[in-house]
Amino acid sequence: MTIWAIIPARPLEEGKSRLAEALTPAERQRLNQNFFRRTLDVTASVIGRERTLVVSRSEELLIAARSMAFETLLEAPPYGLNVALTQAAEIVRQHGATGVLSISCDLPFLIADDLRALINVATEGDGLAIASDRAGTGTNALVVSPIGAIPYLYGIGSFAAHLKAAESAGVALNVVRRPGLSFDIDTPDDFEQMEEIRRETIPGKMA
Repeated sequence: MTIWAIIPARPLEEGKSRLAEALTPAERQRLNQNFFRRTLDVTASVIGRERTLVVSRSEELLIAARSMAFETLLEAPPYGLNVALTQAAEIVRQHGATGVLSISCDLPFLIADDLRALINVATEGDGLAIASDRAGTGTNALVVSPIGAIPYLYGIGSFAAHLKAAESAGVALNVVRRPGLSFDIDTPDDFEQMEEIRRETIPGKMA
């Protein structure tokens, strides 16, 4: 499997709107930027910068990604996460990819071994692997090989939707459960838990 990673990224000012009660707009933008850079760094350590594609409507984020030697794609209308991932998957397929890892940008405890585990499970199975959020309803990471084996169905209830799509296609979508893949940040409670975990494990706070 020749795998590429696709990292979809919203404009910094749009991300994590549900944290508005806990953080100022400037703080949310800084948090989004930290998540973005961390996701790039972890992904690059596993996949490589030359096979990691950032897709976004934000020229600012694309310029930042290119400055770090990542591949980029300006999202084209009609806008939406699933559309953006489909556009990006076609681009990397043209560059020789036979499989795609899509990864969310809001996983503060993501480590390289999480991505390796996901890819290994996909490689050893039917080419598909998925990691849900803590609630078991959303999708935080997904490996699809061959490209297009199942459609991207991110959104409310995406975990079940992806499983159903795989069943309809007659392939096994293996589930990977790891803390670094499941702990995402969507609400003030999530952010508070993240800070508590950081204080217990890492001196200091997120800049």
